[in-house]
Formats: sequence, structure tokens, C-alpha cells
Amino acid sequence: MRKNFYKKPVKFKNQNYEKLHKHYHDVLNALYGDPHFPPTSSSIGSSDAGSIKWNRPGEICSFPCLYAEQVSSKSVIAGRMSSNWIVSALSVLATVGELYHKVIPEYRQQEWDPENNNYAGIFHFRFWRFGQWVDVVVDDLLPTCDNELLFTQSSVQNEFWIPLVEKAYAKLHGSYEALADGHLADALVDFTGGVSETLDLKANDYNEQEDKHSILFEKLLEEFKDHSVMCSVITISSPSQMGKRNEMGLSQGHAYAITFVKKVKMGETSLRKLFRGRESFPMVRLRDPRGDGRMSGTESRSNVEQNGYAYSTSQLTRLCSKNREWSRIKDTERERLGLTLDHDGEFWMPLEDFVSNFNELIICRLFNTNVFAISRTWYEMVVKGEWSVGAKGTSQDRSGGGPTFINTYLRNPQYMFDIKKKEEEIVIQMLQDSSVGPPGTVGLQRHLIGFIVIKVEENRKYRLHKQWHYLPTVIAVDHIRRRELYYRGYLCRGRYIIIPSTYKAEETGGHMVRMFSDSDINLRVVKRDEPRRNIFACIGHNALWVTVINIKSGENLKRNTGGCNPYCVITCEGKKAKTPVVRNTENPLWNSSFVFYRSSPSKPLTIKVYSHQTLLRDTFLGQVGIPAPLNHEPTLLRINLTLDDCTEGSLELYVLTDDNFLTV
Repeated sequence: MRKNFYKKPVKFKNQNYEKLHKHYHDVLNALYGDPHFPPTSSSIGSSDAGSIKWNRPGEICSFPCLYAEQVSSKSVIAGRMSSNWIVSALSVLATVGELYHKVIPEYRQQEWDPENNNYAGIFHFRFWRFGQWVDVVVDDLLPTCDNELLFTQSSVQNEFWIPLVEKAYAKLHGSYEALADGHLADALVDFTGGVSETLDLKANDYNEQEDKHSILFEKLLEEFKDHSVMCSVITISSPSQMGKRNEMGLSQGHAYAITFVKKVKMGETSLRKLFRGRESFPMVRLRDPRGDGRMSGTESRSNVEQNGYAYSTSQLTRLCSKNREWSRIKDTERERLGLTLDHDGEFWMPLEDFVSNFNELIICRLFNTNVFAISRTWYEMVVKGEWSVGAKGTSQDRSGGGPTFINTYLRNPQYMFDIKKKEEEIVIQMLQDSSVGPPGTVGLQRHLIGFIVIKVEENRKYRLHKQWHYLPTVIAVDHIRRRELYYRGYLCRGRYIIIPSTYKAEETGGHMVRMFSDSDINLRVVKRDEPRRNIFACIGHNALWVTVINIKSGENLKRNTGGCNPYCVITCEGKKAKTPVVRNTENPLWNSSFVFYRSSPSKPLTIKVYSHQTLLRDTFLGQVGIPAPLNHEPTLLRINLTLDDCTEGSLELYVLTDDNFLTV
């Protein structure tokens, strides 16, 4: 299924903006007051903010507006009670007009209009939450002290989209205080509907290992090409470090947006001698969202040296590097190299300095949207489920803990999908539902969550109960206490089951699995443990045994003429399954598994081997019958094929037969 990125939003608290606006503006002729987020201390939280007065924009300044001229990240500034991650998220949002117009729908109609007098003190904003866009209605009463806004605001006094978006986001989470701690990556997902990934540059040794520099740079280039939103952060260990500058003059705890990525080639110039023969430098252009993240323009060179900063303000507005040779490059040379600047607060940094200064790289990817003109189209599939506790063996017994809980892990919810191409790129986003957690802050997640993906039998229909050695785990994302997990990679042709889990067994809560792929991979819930029992014997027979065949390989599968492209067809009581074709070999490796439920155990399974021909009929290479009696665990067989009563090649395979369906 393909999910529409612009699916109709859900109305938060069942509040309809259009109806409320019409009622207050046309009928009551009064300004709107929100009963679900009133101007009281409960909306602030438990913080002591002193004497708070809730004022409307018209009481704070003259001629208020939603937008004042051009929206800029530099216009987002923190108030006395702002949360840094919200300030950073709003700053990043301000740099991508198409996205903040998604958060602020019908922004022209919501604008103050003195001529039409459409103002009624009511606004609405949209956020992506747990698989759907949510429309949040708020009034424009804003918390102030001495007529100054307490939370995030615009540097332009009469511009109010910033505090109004923050108020709607606070309402969504219960209070302003609920936004005290959180993750920038989560806010970017809420603002964009994208998929976020956080890379720990220090833990992954990007600074220490030179070979990882090129891997990271290629990743940055690819993400920039795909119009991903990227930020870098110097993480802090205590609130007292917030905003303090490091030796490079960069602010700790602040998010720097990545606005361009390129490799600079020195060529046959004097610059090549300057950098001891290096031919190229991978470069990253960053933008300080506040415009003041390095140092003020009033600082003199002597002050800079006394404070221990590497460069003056003028130098930092162009290039930022520990390598002092960069400071010797003139503006004309910098522009000739293509190191241009588009906005205030931008500067270039060599990749080696980037990885040595920043701790985190946050990437928010946008899939299958019409926000940008992306040539590649993705299929989006979403399933939602619950970790629940119930009687063992029932559909409510769905919280088995992580893989360390060997005996219960496979009781978790299971979701199946199919890769039909030889190889396909997939993206997996897994989220836990944090909206039903205990009261507190946004950043406090309920559970440690993780997931694995297992390659299962190619014709499996029912839940997996035991993972035998021929069913490999192909993806494993470790458990962490985050709202969202991410994986991106390639899978080969086959059927797979994804199993999301909490770290401990019997923990409860909701989760969502969201997948993106080039084609429809048919993501669906696996509910049943085994085939249904037929209560009418005259209609059909119930299955008695289950048999699993894992065809590993073939040997000496020869044709009389031409190349050999072998594949197997397995038949069991009228049901057939087929391995992939392996081209140009007499000794194929398949490692393909199949499961059959048998109502007539006395009838053997049959394996026929063919060689695929493009234009002519496929060539029959031989066959073998397999009785597959009860053995209760996989048994390795090496069997010869027969063709016209002659032996023609052999197969190596595992066979498992059991009368207990919960062993497979």
C-alpha cells in the first residue's frame, strides 16, 4: 500500500478550527479562548515563573503579524523559559519554507488582515504524531512577564508565528514544562513527517579513523542530494555548558544547520603548495541558527587571543578550521574555490574539523512527498501494534522482551513483508507511542526499544515460533531508550519478518513500524499461529504434520548442451513452491526454505530440478522424492537426483518434520 503524506489531519481534542473561527468571529463577535489550554499555571507546568500575565499579540506590540517580511532562522531567539531543543528545531524549521508552511497551514488566511478584519484570536498548526498529522487549535494568549514573552520568540518584535507554533506544540504535550527536555531529532520528525537518524560521531570514531571520513562525506553528499534536513550539535553534559564556546568559537548545545556539502579541488594553484600538495578537501557549510553562535562583532583580535579562540569574527564568517593555513586564503580565492555564502551566519568547515568539533549529526529524511521535486518515488507502508500481556499462547500474549529472553522473544508482535527484486533498498522507522506515558517531559521515553528482521521461509503464512539455524537474523537494531529507531540498507529477494520489542518482557505500550521501499513490499501483520482447523471433515482434511525444507545447494547439475541455470520446484499435496534461478552454474547455492502443512503424512514431498531457458522450454534435470517422517529437529540430507532411472547430480538440504506446529 502507498500511504499519502498529505492524508487528512486528525483534529486534536476534536476542535475544528474553521467552525470555531466562524462561531467566534461571525456569531459571538469575540476573541477565542481555548478551554483545553487555558491561560493558567496548569498550562505552564509546575515551574515558578514569577508573575505571569497572559497577553495577546495586540497587547504586546502594535501591528502584530504572523510573518514579518522574510522568515529567517536568525529571527528565532530564546526566551527566559525556552527549551534549547525547541529553539533549535524552530530555527531549522525556519530555513525550509515549504516545511513551515506544512506546520502552519493556510498561513495567508491566518495572517492578521486589517482590511478584512478576519482576526478572532484563534490559530491552528499541524504536527506529525505517531503516523498521522494532527491539527492543533490554540488561542493567541501568550505568557509574559513585564510584557516580555517568556518562551521562544522572534527577534522581530511584531512577528508571532514562533511563539504560537511553540504554544500549539506545548498543548500537544500537555504543558510548556513538558517541553523542558527532548530530542531535536524527534521535533524535526514532528515538524516534517520525515524519518530521523542520529549519528554519534565520537562513539563511532569518525574523528579517529581516517577511512570513516570518506564514508561520512559520501553519506552527507547523498543526504544533501536527497534534500534531507541535517544538523550538527556539540553535546553538553550539564546545563551550565549551554551556549559556552569551545576553542573554535562554536556554541555548545546549539544546533548548526548543514546548508551545503562539496569537495573542493585545489588544482594547480598556489593553494596546493599551501596545503602541502593535497589535491582536494571535503567541506561542509554550516549555518548558526541564531547568527551569534561564535562571537560578537565587537570583539577585537586581542580579545580573541586572550579568550583563546582560534580566529577573529571576520575569519569565522568565512572558514572555521584548526589549520591556520585556511586563514591565509583571500576572499577572491575562497569564492573561486566555490566556497560561497548564501545567508548571514554561514561558514565553511573542512570535514576533519567538523568531526573533531561536533558530537552528533542529526539527519531528517523526507520520503515520498511533494514538498521537494524529488525524482525518486518511495512506497510508504505503516502498521501499528501493541506490546500487551495476556494468557500464554493467546493473541494478547505479545510482550516477550528482547532477544536475550530466548524462550519468550518470539511472542512479540510480528510483521511480514516480501522483497521481490534481486535486491532492494529499504528504510525502517520504528516508534514507540510516547503519548500515553507517565506525565513528565517529552524526552522521557517509557521503554528501551529495538527490533530484528529475520529471513523466513519463502511461503510462510503464520507466526514464527522458533528460529532454527537456517532462518538468519539479517538486521538487528539494539535496544535504546528513544522514541524512534532507524535502519537503512539493502535486502535480497525473499520473505521477512520484523519483530519489534521492548528490552524487558511484559512491558506494555503501543508501537508503529513504518517502511519505505522502491516497490510495494506488502507489509502486514502476522496474527495466526497455525492453519485453521476444519470442523467439516467432508470439505477437507486438517493438517497433521508440518514439514520445513531448507534447500542449501546443488552439485553436478549438468545439461547436455548449453549453460545451466538451475532452480527447484517443491511439491507437497498439490501445493508448489519454487527456489530462485541461479544462473550459469552446475553447483548452485540456494539456501531457500519452505514450510508445508501436511494432512497426508504418508505422501512424500517431491523436488524437481530444472534449468531455465530464455526462449525455449525449461530443461528437466532430475527429481527426488522425500518421505520426510517425524524427526523433531532439522536433519541434513545429501540426496541424488534421478533422470530416466539414472543418477544426475545431487542436492544438499535440511528437513524438519513435527506434529507440533509451534516448533516452526
